[in-house]
Amino acid sequence: MSSALQDPAVFLIQPIHPDNEPGSKSVSGDKATKVTFINNRTNPVQVWWLNYEGKRVSYGSVAGKGGIKEQDTYITHPWVLVDESSQAVLGIYHPSARPGRVILL
Repeated sequence: MSSALQDPAVFLIQPIHPDNEPGSKSVSGDKATKVTFINNRTNPVQVWWLNYEGKRVSYGSVAGKGGIKEQDTYITHPWVLVDESSQAVLGIYHPSARPGRVILL
């Protein structure tokens, strides 16, 4: 089993209004951490990193129903999760120093 799944903090992200995304952006890349995205939704979910200008950078997707994607990241790097079918923003995850596990419901 991967170290990211052994004792992570668990986050259930809530849907957000798209207007909340523009204020989020990466700040620095000096404190590494990990996040594991677990997709319990039927549809695949697109994973986007918000760069230093707040622009989305694609990091692929998490397959539907049981898909898992492990991602190295930094504590000031936000991630946007988008339903691949509807293009609805599901939420923004802001990493912490402790490895995280984001469960997409």
